[in-house]
Amino acid sequence: MPALAALTLLVLAQLAQISQAAPLEAVKAKWRTPYNLYLTPREAYQKKLAAGDALLFIDVRTRAEVKYIGMANMVDANIPLRLLRDDYAWSEKSATYRTRENPDFVAAVERLLEHRGLDRNSPIILMCQSGSRVPAAARLLHQAGFGEVYTQYQGFEGFKAKQGPNKGQRVVNGWKNANLPWSYELDAGKMYFNFAP
Repeated sequence: MPALAALTLLVLAQLAQISQAAPLEAVKAKWRTPYNLYLTPREAYQKKLAAGDALLFIDVRTRAEVKYIGMANMVDANIPLRLLRDDYAWSEKSATYRTRENPDFVAAVERLLEHRGLDRNSPIILMCQSGSRVPAAARLLHQAGFGEVYTQYQGFEGFKAKQGPNKGQRVVNGWKNANLPWSYELDAGKMYFNFAP
């Protein structure tokens, strides 16, 4: 009987750890959302592992990003918040190609929910490259009436180092840097073309 009590306490402690979200002060003010639900990569991993198919984990990066940078194995779908522009316009400020809003983002999330037999009150975790795009995605879902949306605020690649030999490289935090499961091999069933209206 003592072994059963110890096992029960261990399971309860792990569930409590899984259900906790990152503290608000860990998230930059400009990256906060109306939900105030933030997760580190490890917390997102644990939450998805515990909830399984009852929770959606969505990567909101562009299709090119998931192709060339890889994707977390646990992600249920890639539904880009932004798309590369057809004219491949260049942004001097960002030193990269410009993107445009995906006008079908919310509709694609709704299609994914329907496909999974879930609804707008089902929990969702959003992840992007570094945590800067997921607040905009969460705000769109909030405006559309979704109930529980978490942002994985460190992103897939993490933050850029501000000093040292890796200055400017994404080696701080993030899914990949936490050594969580990911791959360059993409699952066609998780790609945007399955959910685009």
